[in-house]
Amino acid sequence: MIDTAGEKLDFGRVIALIANETLSGPAKSRTAELAPFPIVSDAILQMERITVLQQLFERNSQFPIEPFEEIRTDLKRCRIKGSFLPVEVLVRIIAILRQSKNLRQYYQQNKELLKPLSGLMIKINPLEQQSCQIQRVINDEGLVKDTASPDLARIRKQIHQTVSHLQREIDRVMLQAREEGWLHEDNATIRDGRFVLPLRSESKRKVKGIIHGQSATGATSYVEPLSVVEINNSLKELEIEEIAEIQRILQALTDELRPFFHDLELNVEILIELDFLSACARFSRRFKCTVPKISSDDRRIILKNARHPLLSLVKKVIPLNVSIDSKTYCVIITGPNAGGKTVAMKTIGLLGIMAASGLPIPADDGSRLPCFDQFLIDIGDQQSLEDDLSTFTSHVANLKQFVMSATDRSLVLIDELGTGTDPLEGAALGQAVLEELTARKTFCVVTTHHSGLKAFADKFDGVINAAMEFDTDRLIPTYRLQLGLPGSSYALEIAKRMGLDDSVIQRAGDLMGTDQVKLENLLLEVETLKSQIEKENRSVQQNKKTLDKLITEYESKVSSIRKKHDDMDQKIAEELERLVKESRSKIEHVVKDIREKEASRETILEAQNTLKTIQKAASKRTSKKQKSAVQKISSNIEVNSWVTVDGISGRGQIVEIQVNKKKAAVNINGKLLWVTLGSLHLAQTERELPESRPIIGIQSGEIASYKLDLRGMRLEEARDALERFLDRALLSGLNQIQIIHGKGTGALQKMTHDVLKSTPGIRKFNFENFDRGGTGATIVEL
Repeated sequence: MIDTAGEKLDFGRVIALIANETLSGPAKSRTAELAPFPIVSDAILQMERITVLQQLFERNSQFPIEPFEEIRTDLKRCRIKGSFLPVEVLVRIIAILRQSKNLRQYYQQNKELLKPLSGLMIKINPLEQQSCQIQRVINDEGLVKDTASPDLARIRKQIHQTVSHLQREIDRVMLQAREEGWLHEDNATIRDGRFVLPLRSESKRKVKGIIHGQSATGATSYVEPLSVVEINNSLKELEIEEIAEIQRILQALTDELRPFFHDLELNVEILIELDFLSACARFSRRFKCTVPKISSDDRRIILKNARHPLLSLVKKVIPLNVSIDSKTYCVIITGPNAGGKTVAMKTIGLLGIMAASGLPIPADDGSRLPCFDQFLIDIGDQQSLEDDLSTFTSHVANLKQFVMSATDRSLVLIDELGTGTDPLEGAALGQAVLEELTARKTFCVVTTHHSGLKAFADKFDGVINAAMEFDTDRLIPTYRLQLGLPGSSYALEIAKRMGLDDSVIQRAGDLMGTDQVKLENLLLEVETLKSQIEKENRSVQQNKKTLDKLITEYESKVSSIRKKHDDMDQKIAEELERLVKESRSKIEHVVKDIREKEASRETILEAQNTLKTIQKAASKRTSKKQKSAVQKISSNIEVNSWVTVDGISGRGQIVEIQVNKKKAAVNINGKLLWVTLGSLHLAQTERELPESRPIIGIQSGEIASYKLDLRGMRLEEARDALERFLDRALLSGLNQIQIIHGKGTGALQKMTHDVLKSTPGIRKFNFENFDRGGTGATIVEL
């Protein structure tokens, strides 16, 4: 079914786009073999290889893959002894071996970066000795060299001499014919491989020789003079001898290469695969694809800002966001016509085939898909006059096939389930089929307008409703998929907007019945309310981003000011120390003079006191920063005082002060935080702590960065550092932090995620974007 499914989901057109990115014909043919992998790990490996090349292209790095021509058919033909490879094939082999050598050298220089490609790169055999053997015979123009053998050098020398002799004789006869007016053209020509004179037909008997025919008009006759016949014969014999010698040389060369035909074929296969992977990487870069997490065991479907690649070529695409848990086996999408139901369903199916085939998908990081092994598709009208199939019978034929072959690893997509027949019977048949498929845990996505199927999704376990969002004010679709609620077809509303008579619309409402009208009105109200909530939520999210940005800018400015302050203190201290040294030198010089002049003891003591005064001023300035923290603890700031702390929202109460260590313990919202004295400020108002709230001690200073790097730490050491960092981040009121755990064996990554899952106050977490660390770092929202 994959061929039919690929056609219905436009997978063939995706393959064509990839094929257009290839450099060689064999790689273009390789893209036609794209299909889901039977083994999930093979699909994952291919995606990793494509991602590596995509990263190279995004950095404008030159991966040494170039166009090449196929040689495997020629190698297969020349396995028989006595056969030989033509010169043009040997030229192709030289190019392939040269490219193989470049690729192998590039891999040796970038082993770590190209690690996913190592399984291919290490198999490349440049066959440098064999390449040199070929180049000793074939020159850069693709011709056999004169030095290929002594006999060939001798023959070609004789040919050169014979041609010179022939040219002199032709020139002599041409001169005579020109003087006599027999020539019809000014230069000699070649007919049947022999030099001849172009004579006027009426003068062809004037020169003794062999006539080799005449021009189409009959005005020119081509005559080989008898004086050059023997020379032409000699030249022809030498050319035959040259061909025979070249053939002998090529046979010998082919015999030397024949033991290495397998290596040559393997090199070609690797070049084809690298060309194919490079084409996939260029496609992936063009459509901003990422690698989803795929698994045959995890049935969750998470698509973040997914786009249909073909649709994005012709218009701006509203991205699809889907999050379906592992207990859901069927999604029933309802909504107005032309609202995007089929596009959403086809996007899920196309991205499913791409992921199963080892291709990155056009969606954001964090997307996840099961690895489906079978795609069963019923989309479009498949009626056939030749096969006597109506729309409904073709629909039922597909349903029969699905029920017969679907498994728990199949993906079933059905457009307009229950259509083409009586609505009541169609809905009943559709529900029965979905019950059967759901019982098998087959994942299904269907679209419909039948209210009966909406009710079925609401009552049946493992089945959920979904609706295409609709702008109820303008009565136009927004093309956003909303899970959890059924959608209305908005038939009467759209008809009214299109200008249909009000009385007709009113009559249609009466015919629908009171309950149905109430249901449609309820769905309309729900849609309107949900739309308003979504708008408000987007506004809140935007405001939150703005606030986070302002907080980040504020922290950056505060840090910059503190650094400038510290730098200034340091410069002043250095300047004072310089002055002290100068003063010391001067005073010691004065003391020396005083002693030499036998001054009194009092005069000497006075000079020494002057030195001590200068030294004390410098020391006082140098230690200003340390003393300033202590000075802040005035009579107004003491144990039980209410204070604010730099970088932490809210007020706290001082529990303990350690002046000698220049720090204090502050109770903030029931947690005990040790901070530096310089970060404390007296609060304007006091607030009593609730007596029932316990105090939790955290031995921690101010948080210095939004990042924590665990690389190089032991597991338990990293766990302790992570827990302390999370406590400080939560107390500081941060919105987002980054944990860098590296990739390595995955132990630090697993520990990090385990701690995050068990820590209260964590909103969500996910891997960093690929260009900023990917799976080597985790972004945490608090």
